[in-house]
Amino acid sequence: MGKKLYKTSMLNIFRLIVLAIVIFFINDFYLDTFTHEHFQREARFKIVDVANYHMQYPRELVTFFCLIIMPAIYYAFIRGVKFHERGFVFNHGLPFLNKTIPYEEVKTYKLLHPKYAISIITKSGDAFVVADNSTERVIAILDQQNIRGDLGQDDFTKLIVNYRKFLYLVLSFTAFLFVLKKLGLFLR
Repeated sequence: MGKKLYKTSMLNIFRLIVLAIVIFFINDFYLDTFTHEHFQREARFKIVDVANYHMQYPRELVTFFCLIIMPAIYYAFIRGVKFHERGFVFNHGLPFLNKTIPYEEVKTYKLLHPKYAISIITKSGDAFVVADNSTERVIAILDQQNIRGDLGQDDFTKLIVNYRKFLYLVLSFTAFLFVLKKLGLFLR
């Protein structure tokens, strides 16, 4: 693929949503520690005592780190579309689902949002939505490769519906995990 030119990042609004979810689960994790019988024997309820308890009994801390913190860091800071000299690597969500697309395979691109999203369409008909805090760099890279694009914004409403669906999916999954944890069906 050649030298890496640019890597997209998660939209800042989604980073705030991820941060809010992580803070919610950290608060729940912290308060849930007070209900453990081993913790109640000591009868100390400071932040240092919670940290010491989880150092003695690390099972829940490791599980919390693997299920909440690691995915939050991955999706907020590591995951993204990497543009190289001869093509780009599209990340479908997990590292082993990456797809490499050379620029020769790209037919066109379409601007979905003036600042945040474009759609790249390949000759085989696949469409890849690239969301970034500033799409000017991505458009410049595609223009350098002589890829024609459409800067019209008629698909903007479809994009907003997709973001809403994504937001509802994230919030409902978070609520589902919270209910399972409170019912005692998760991590026990």
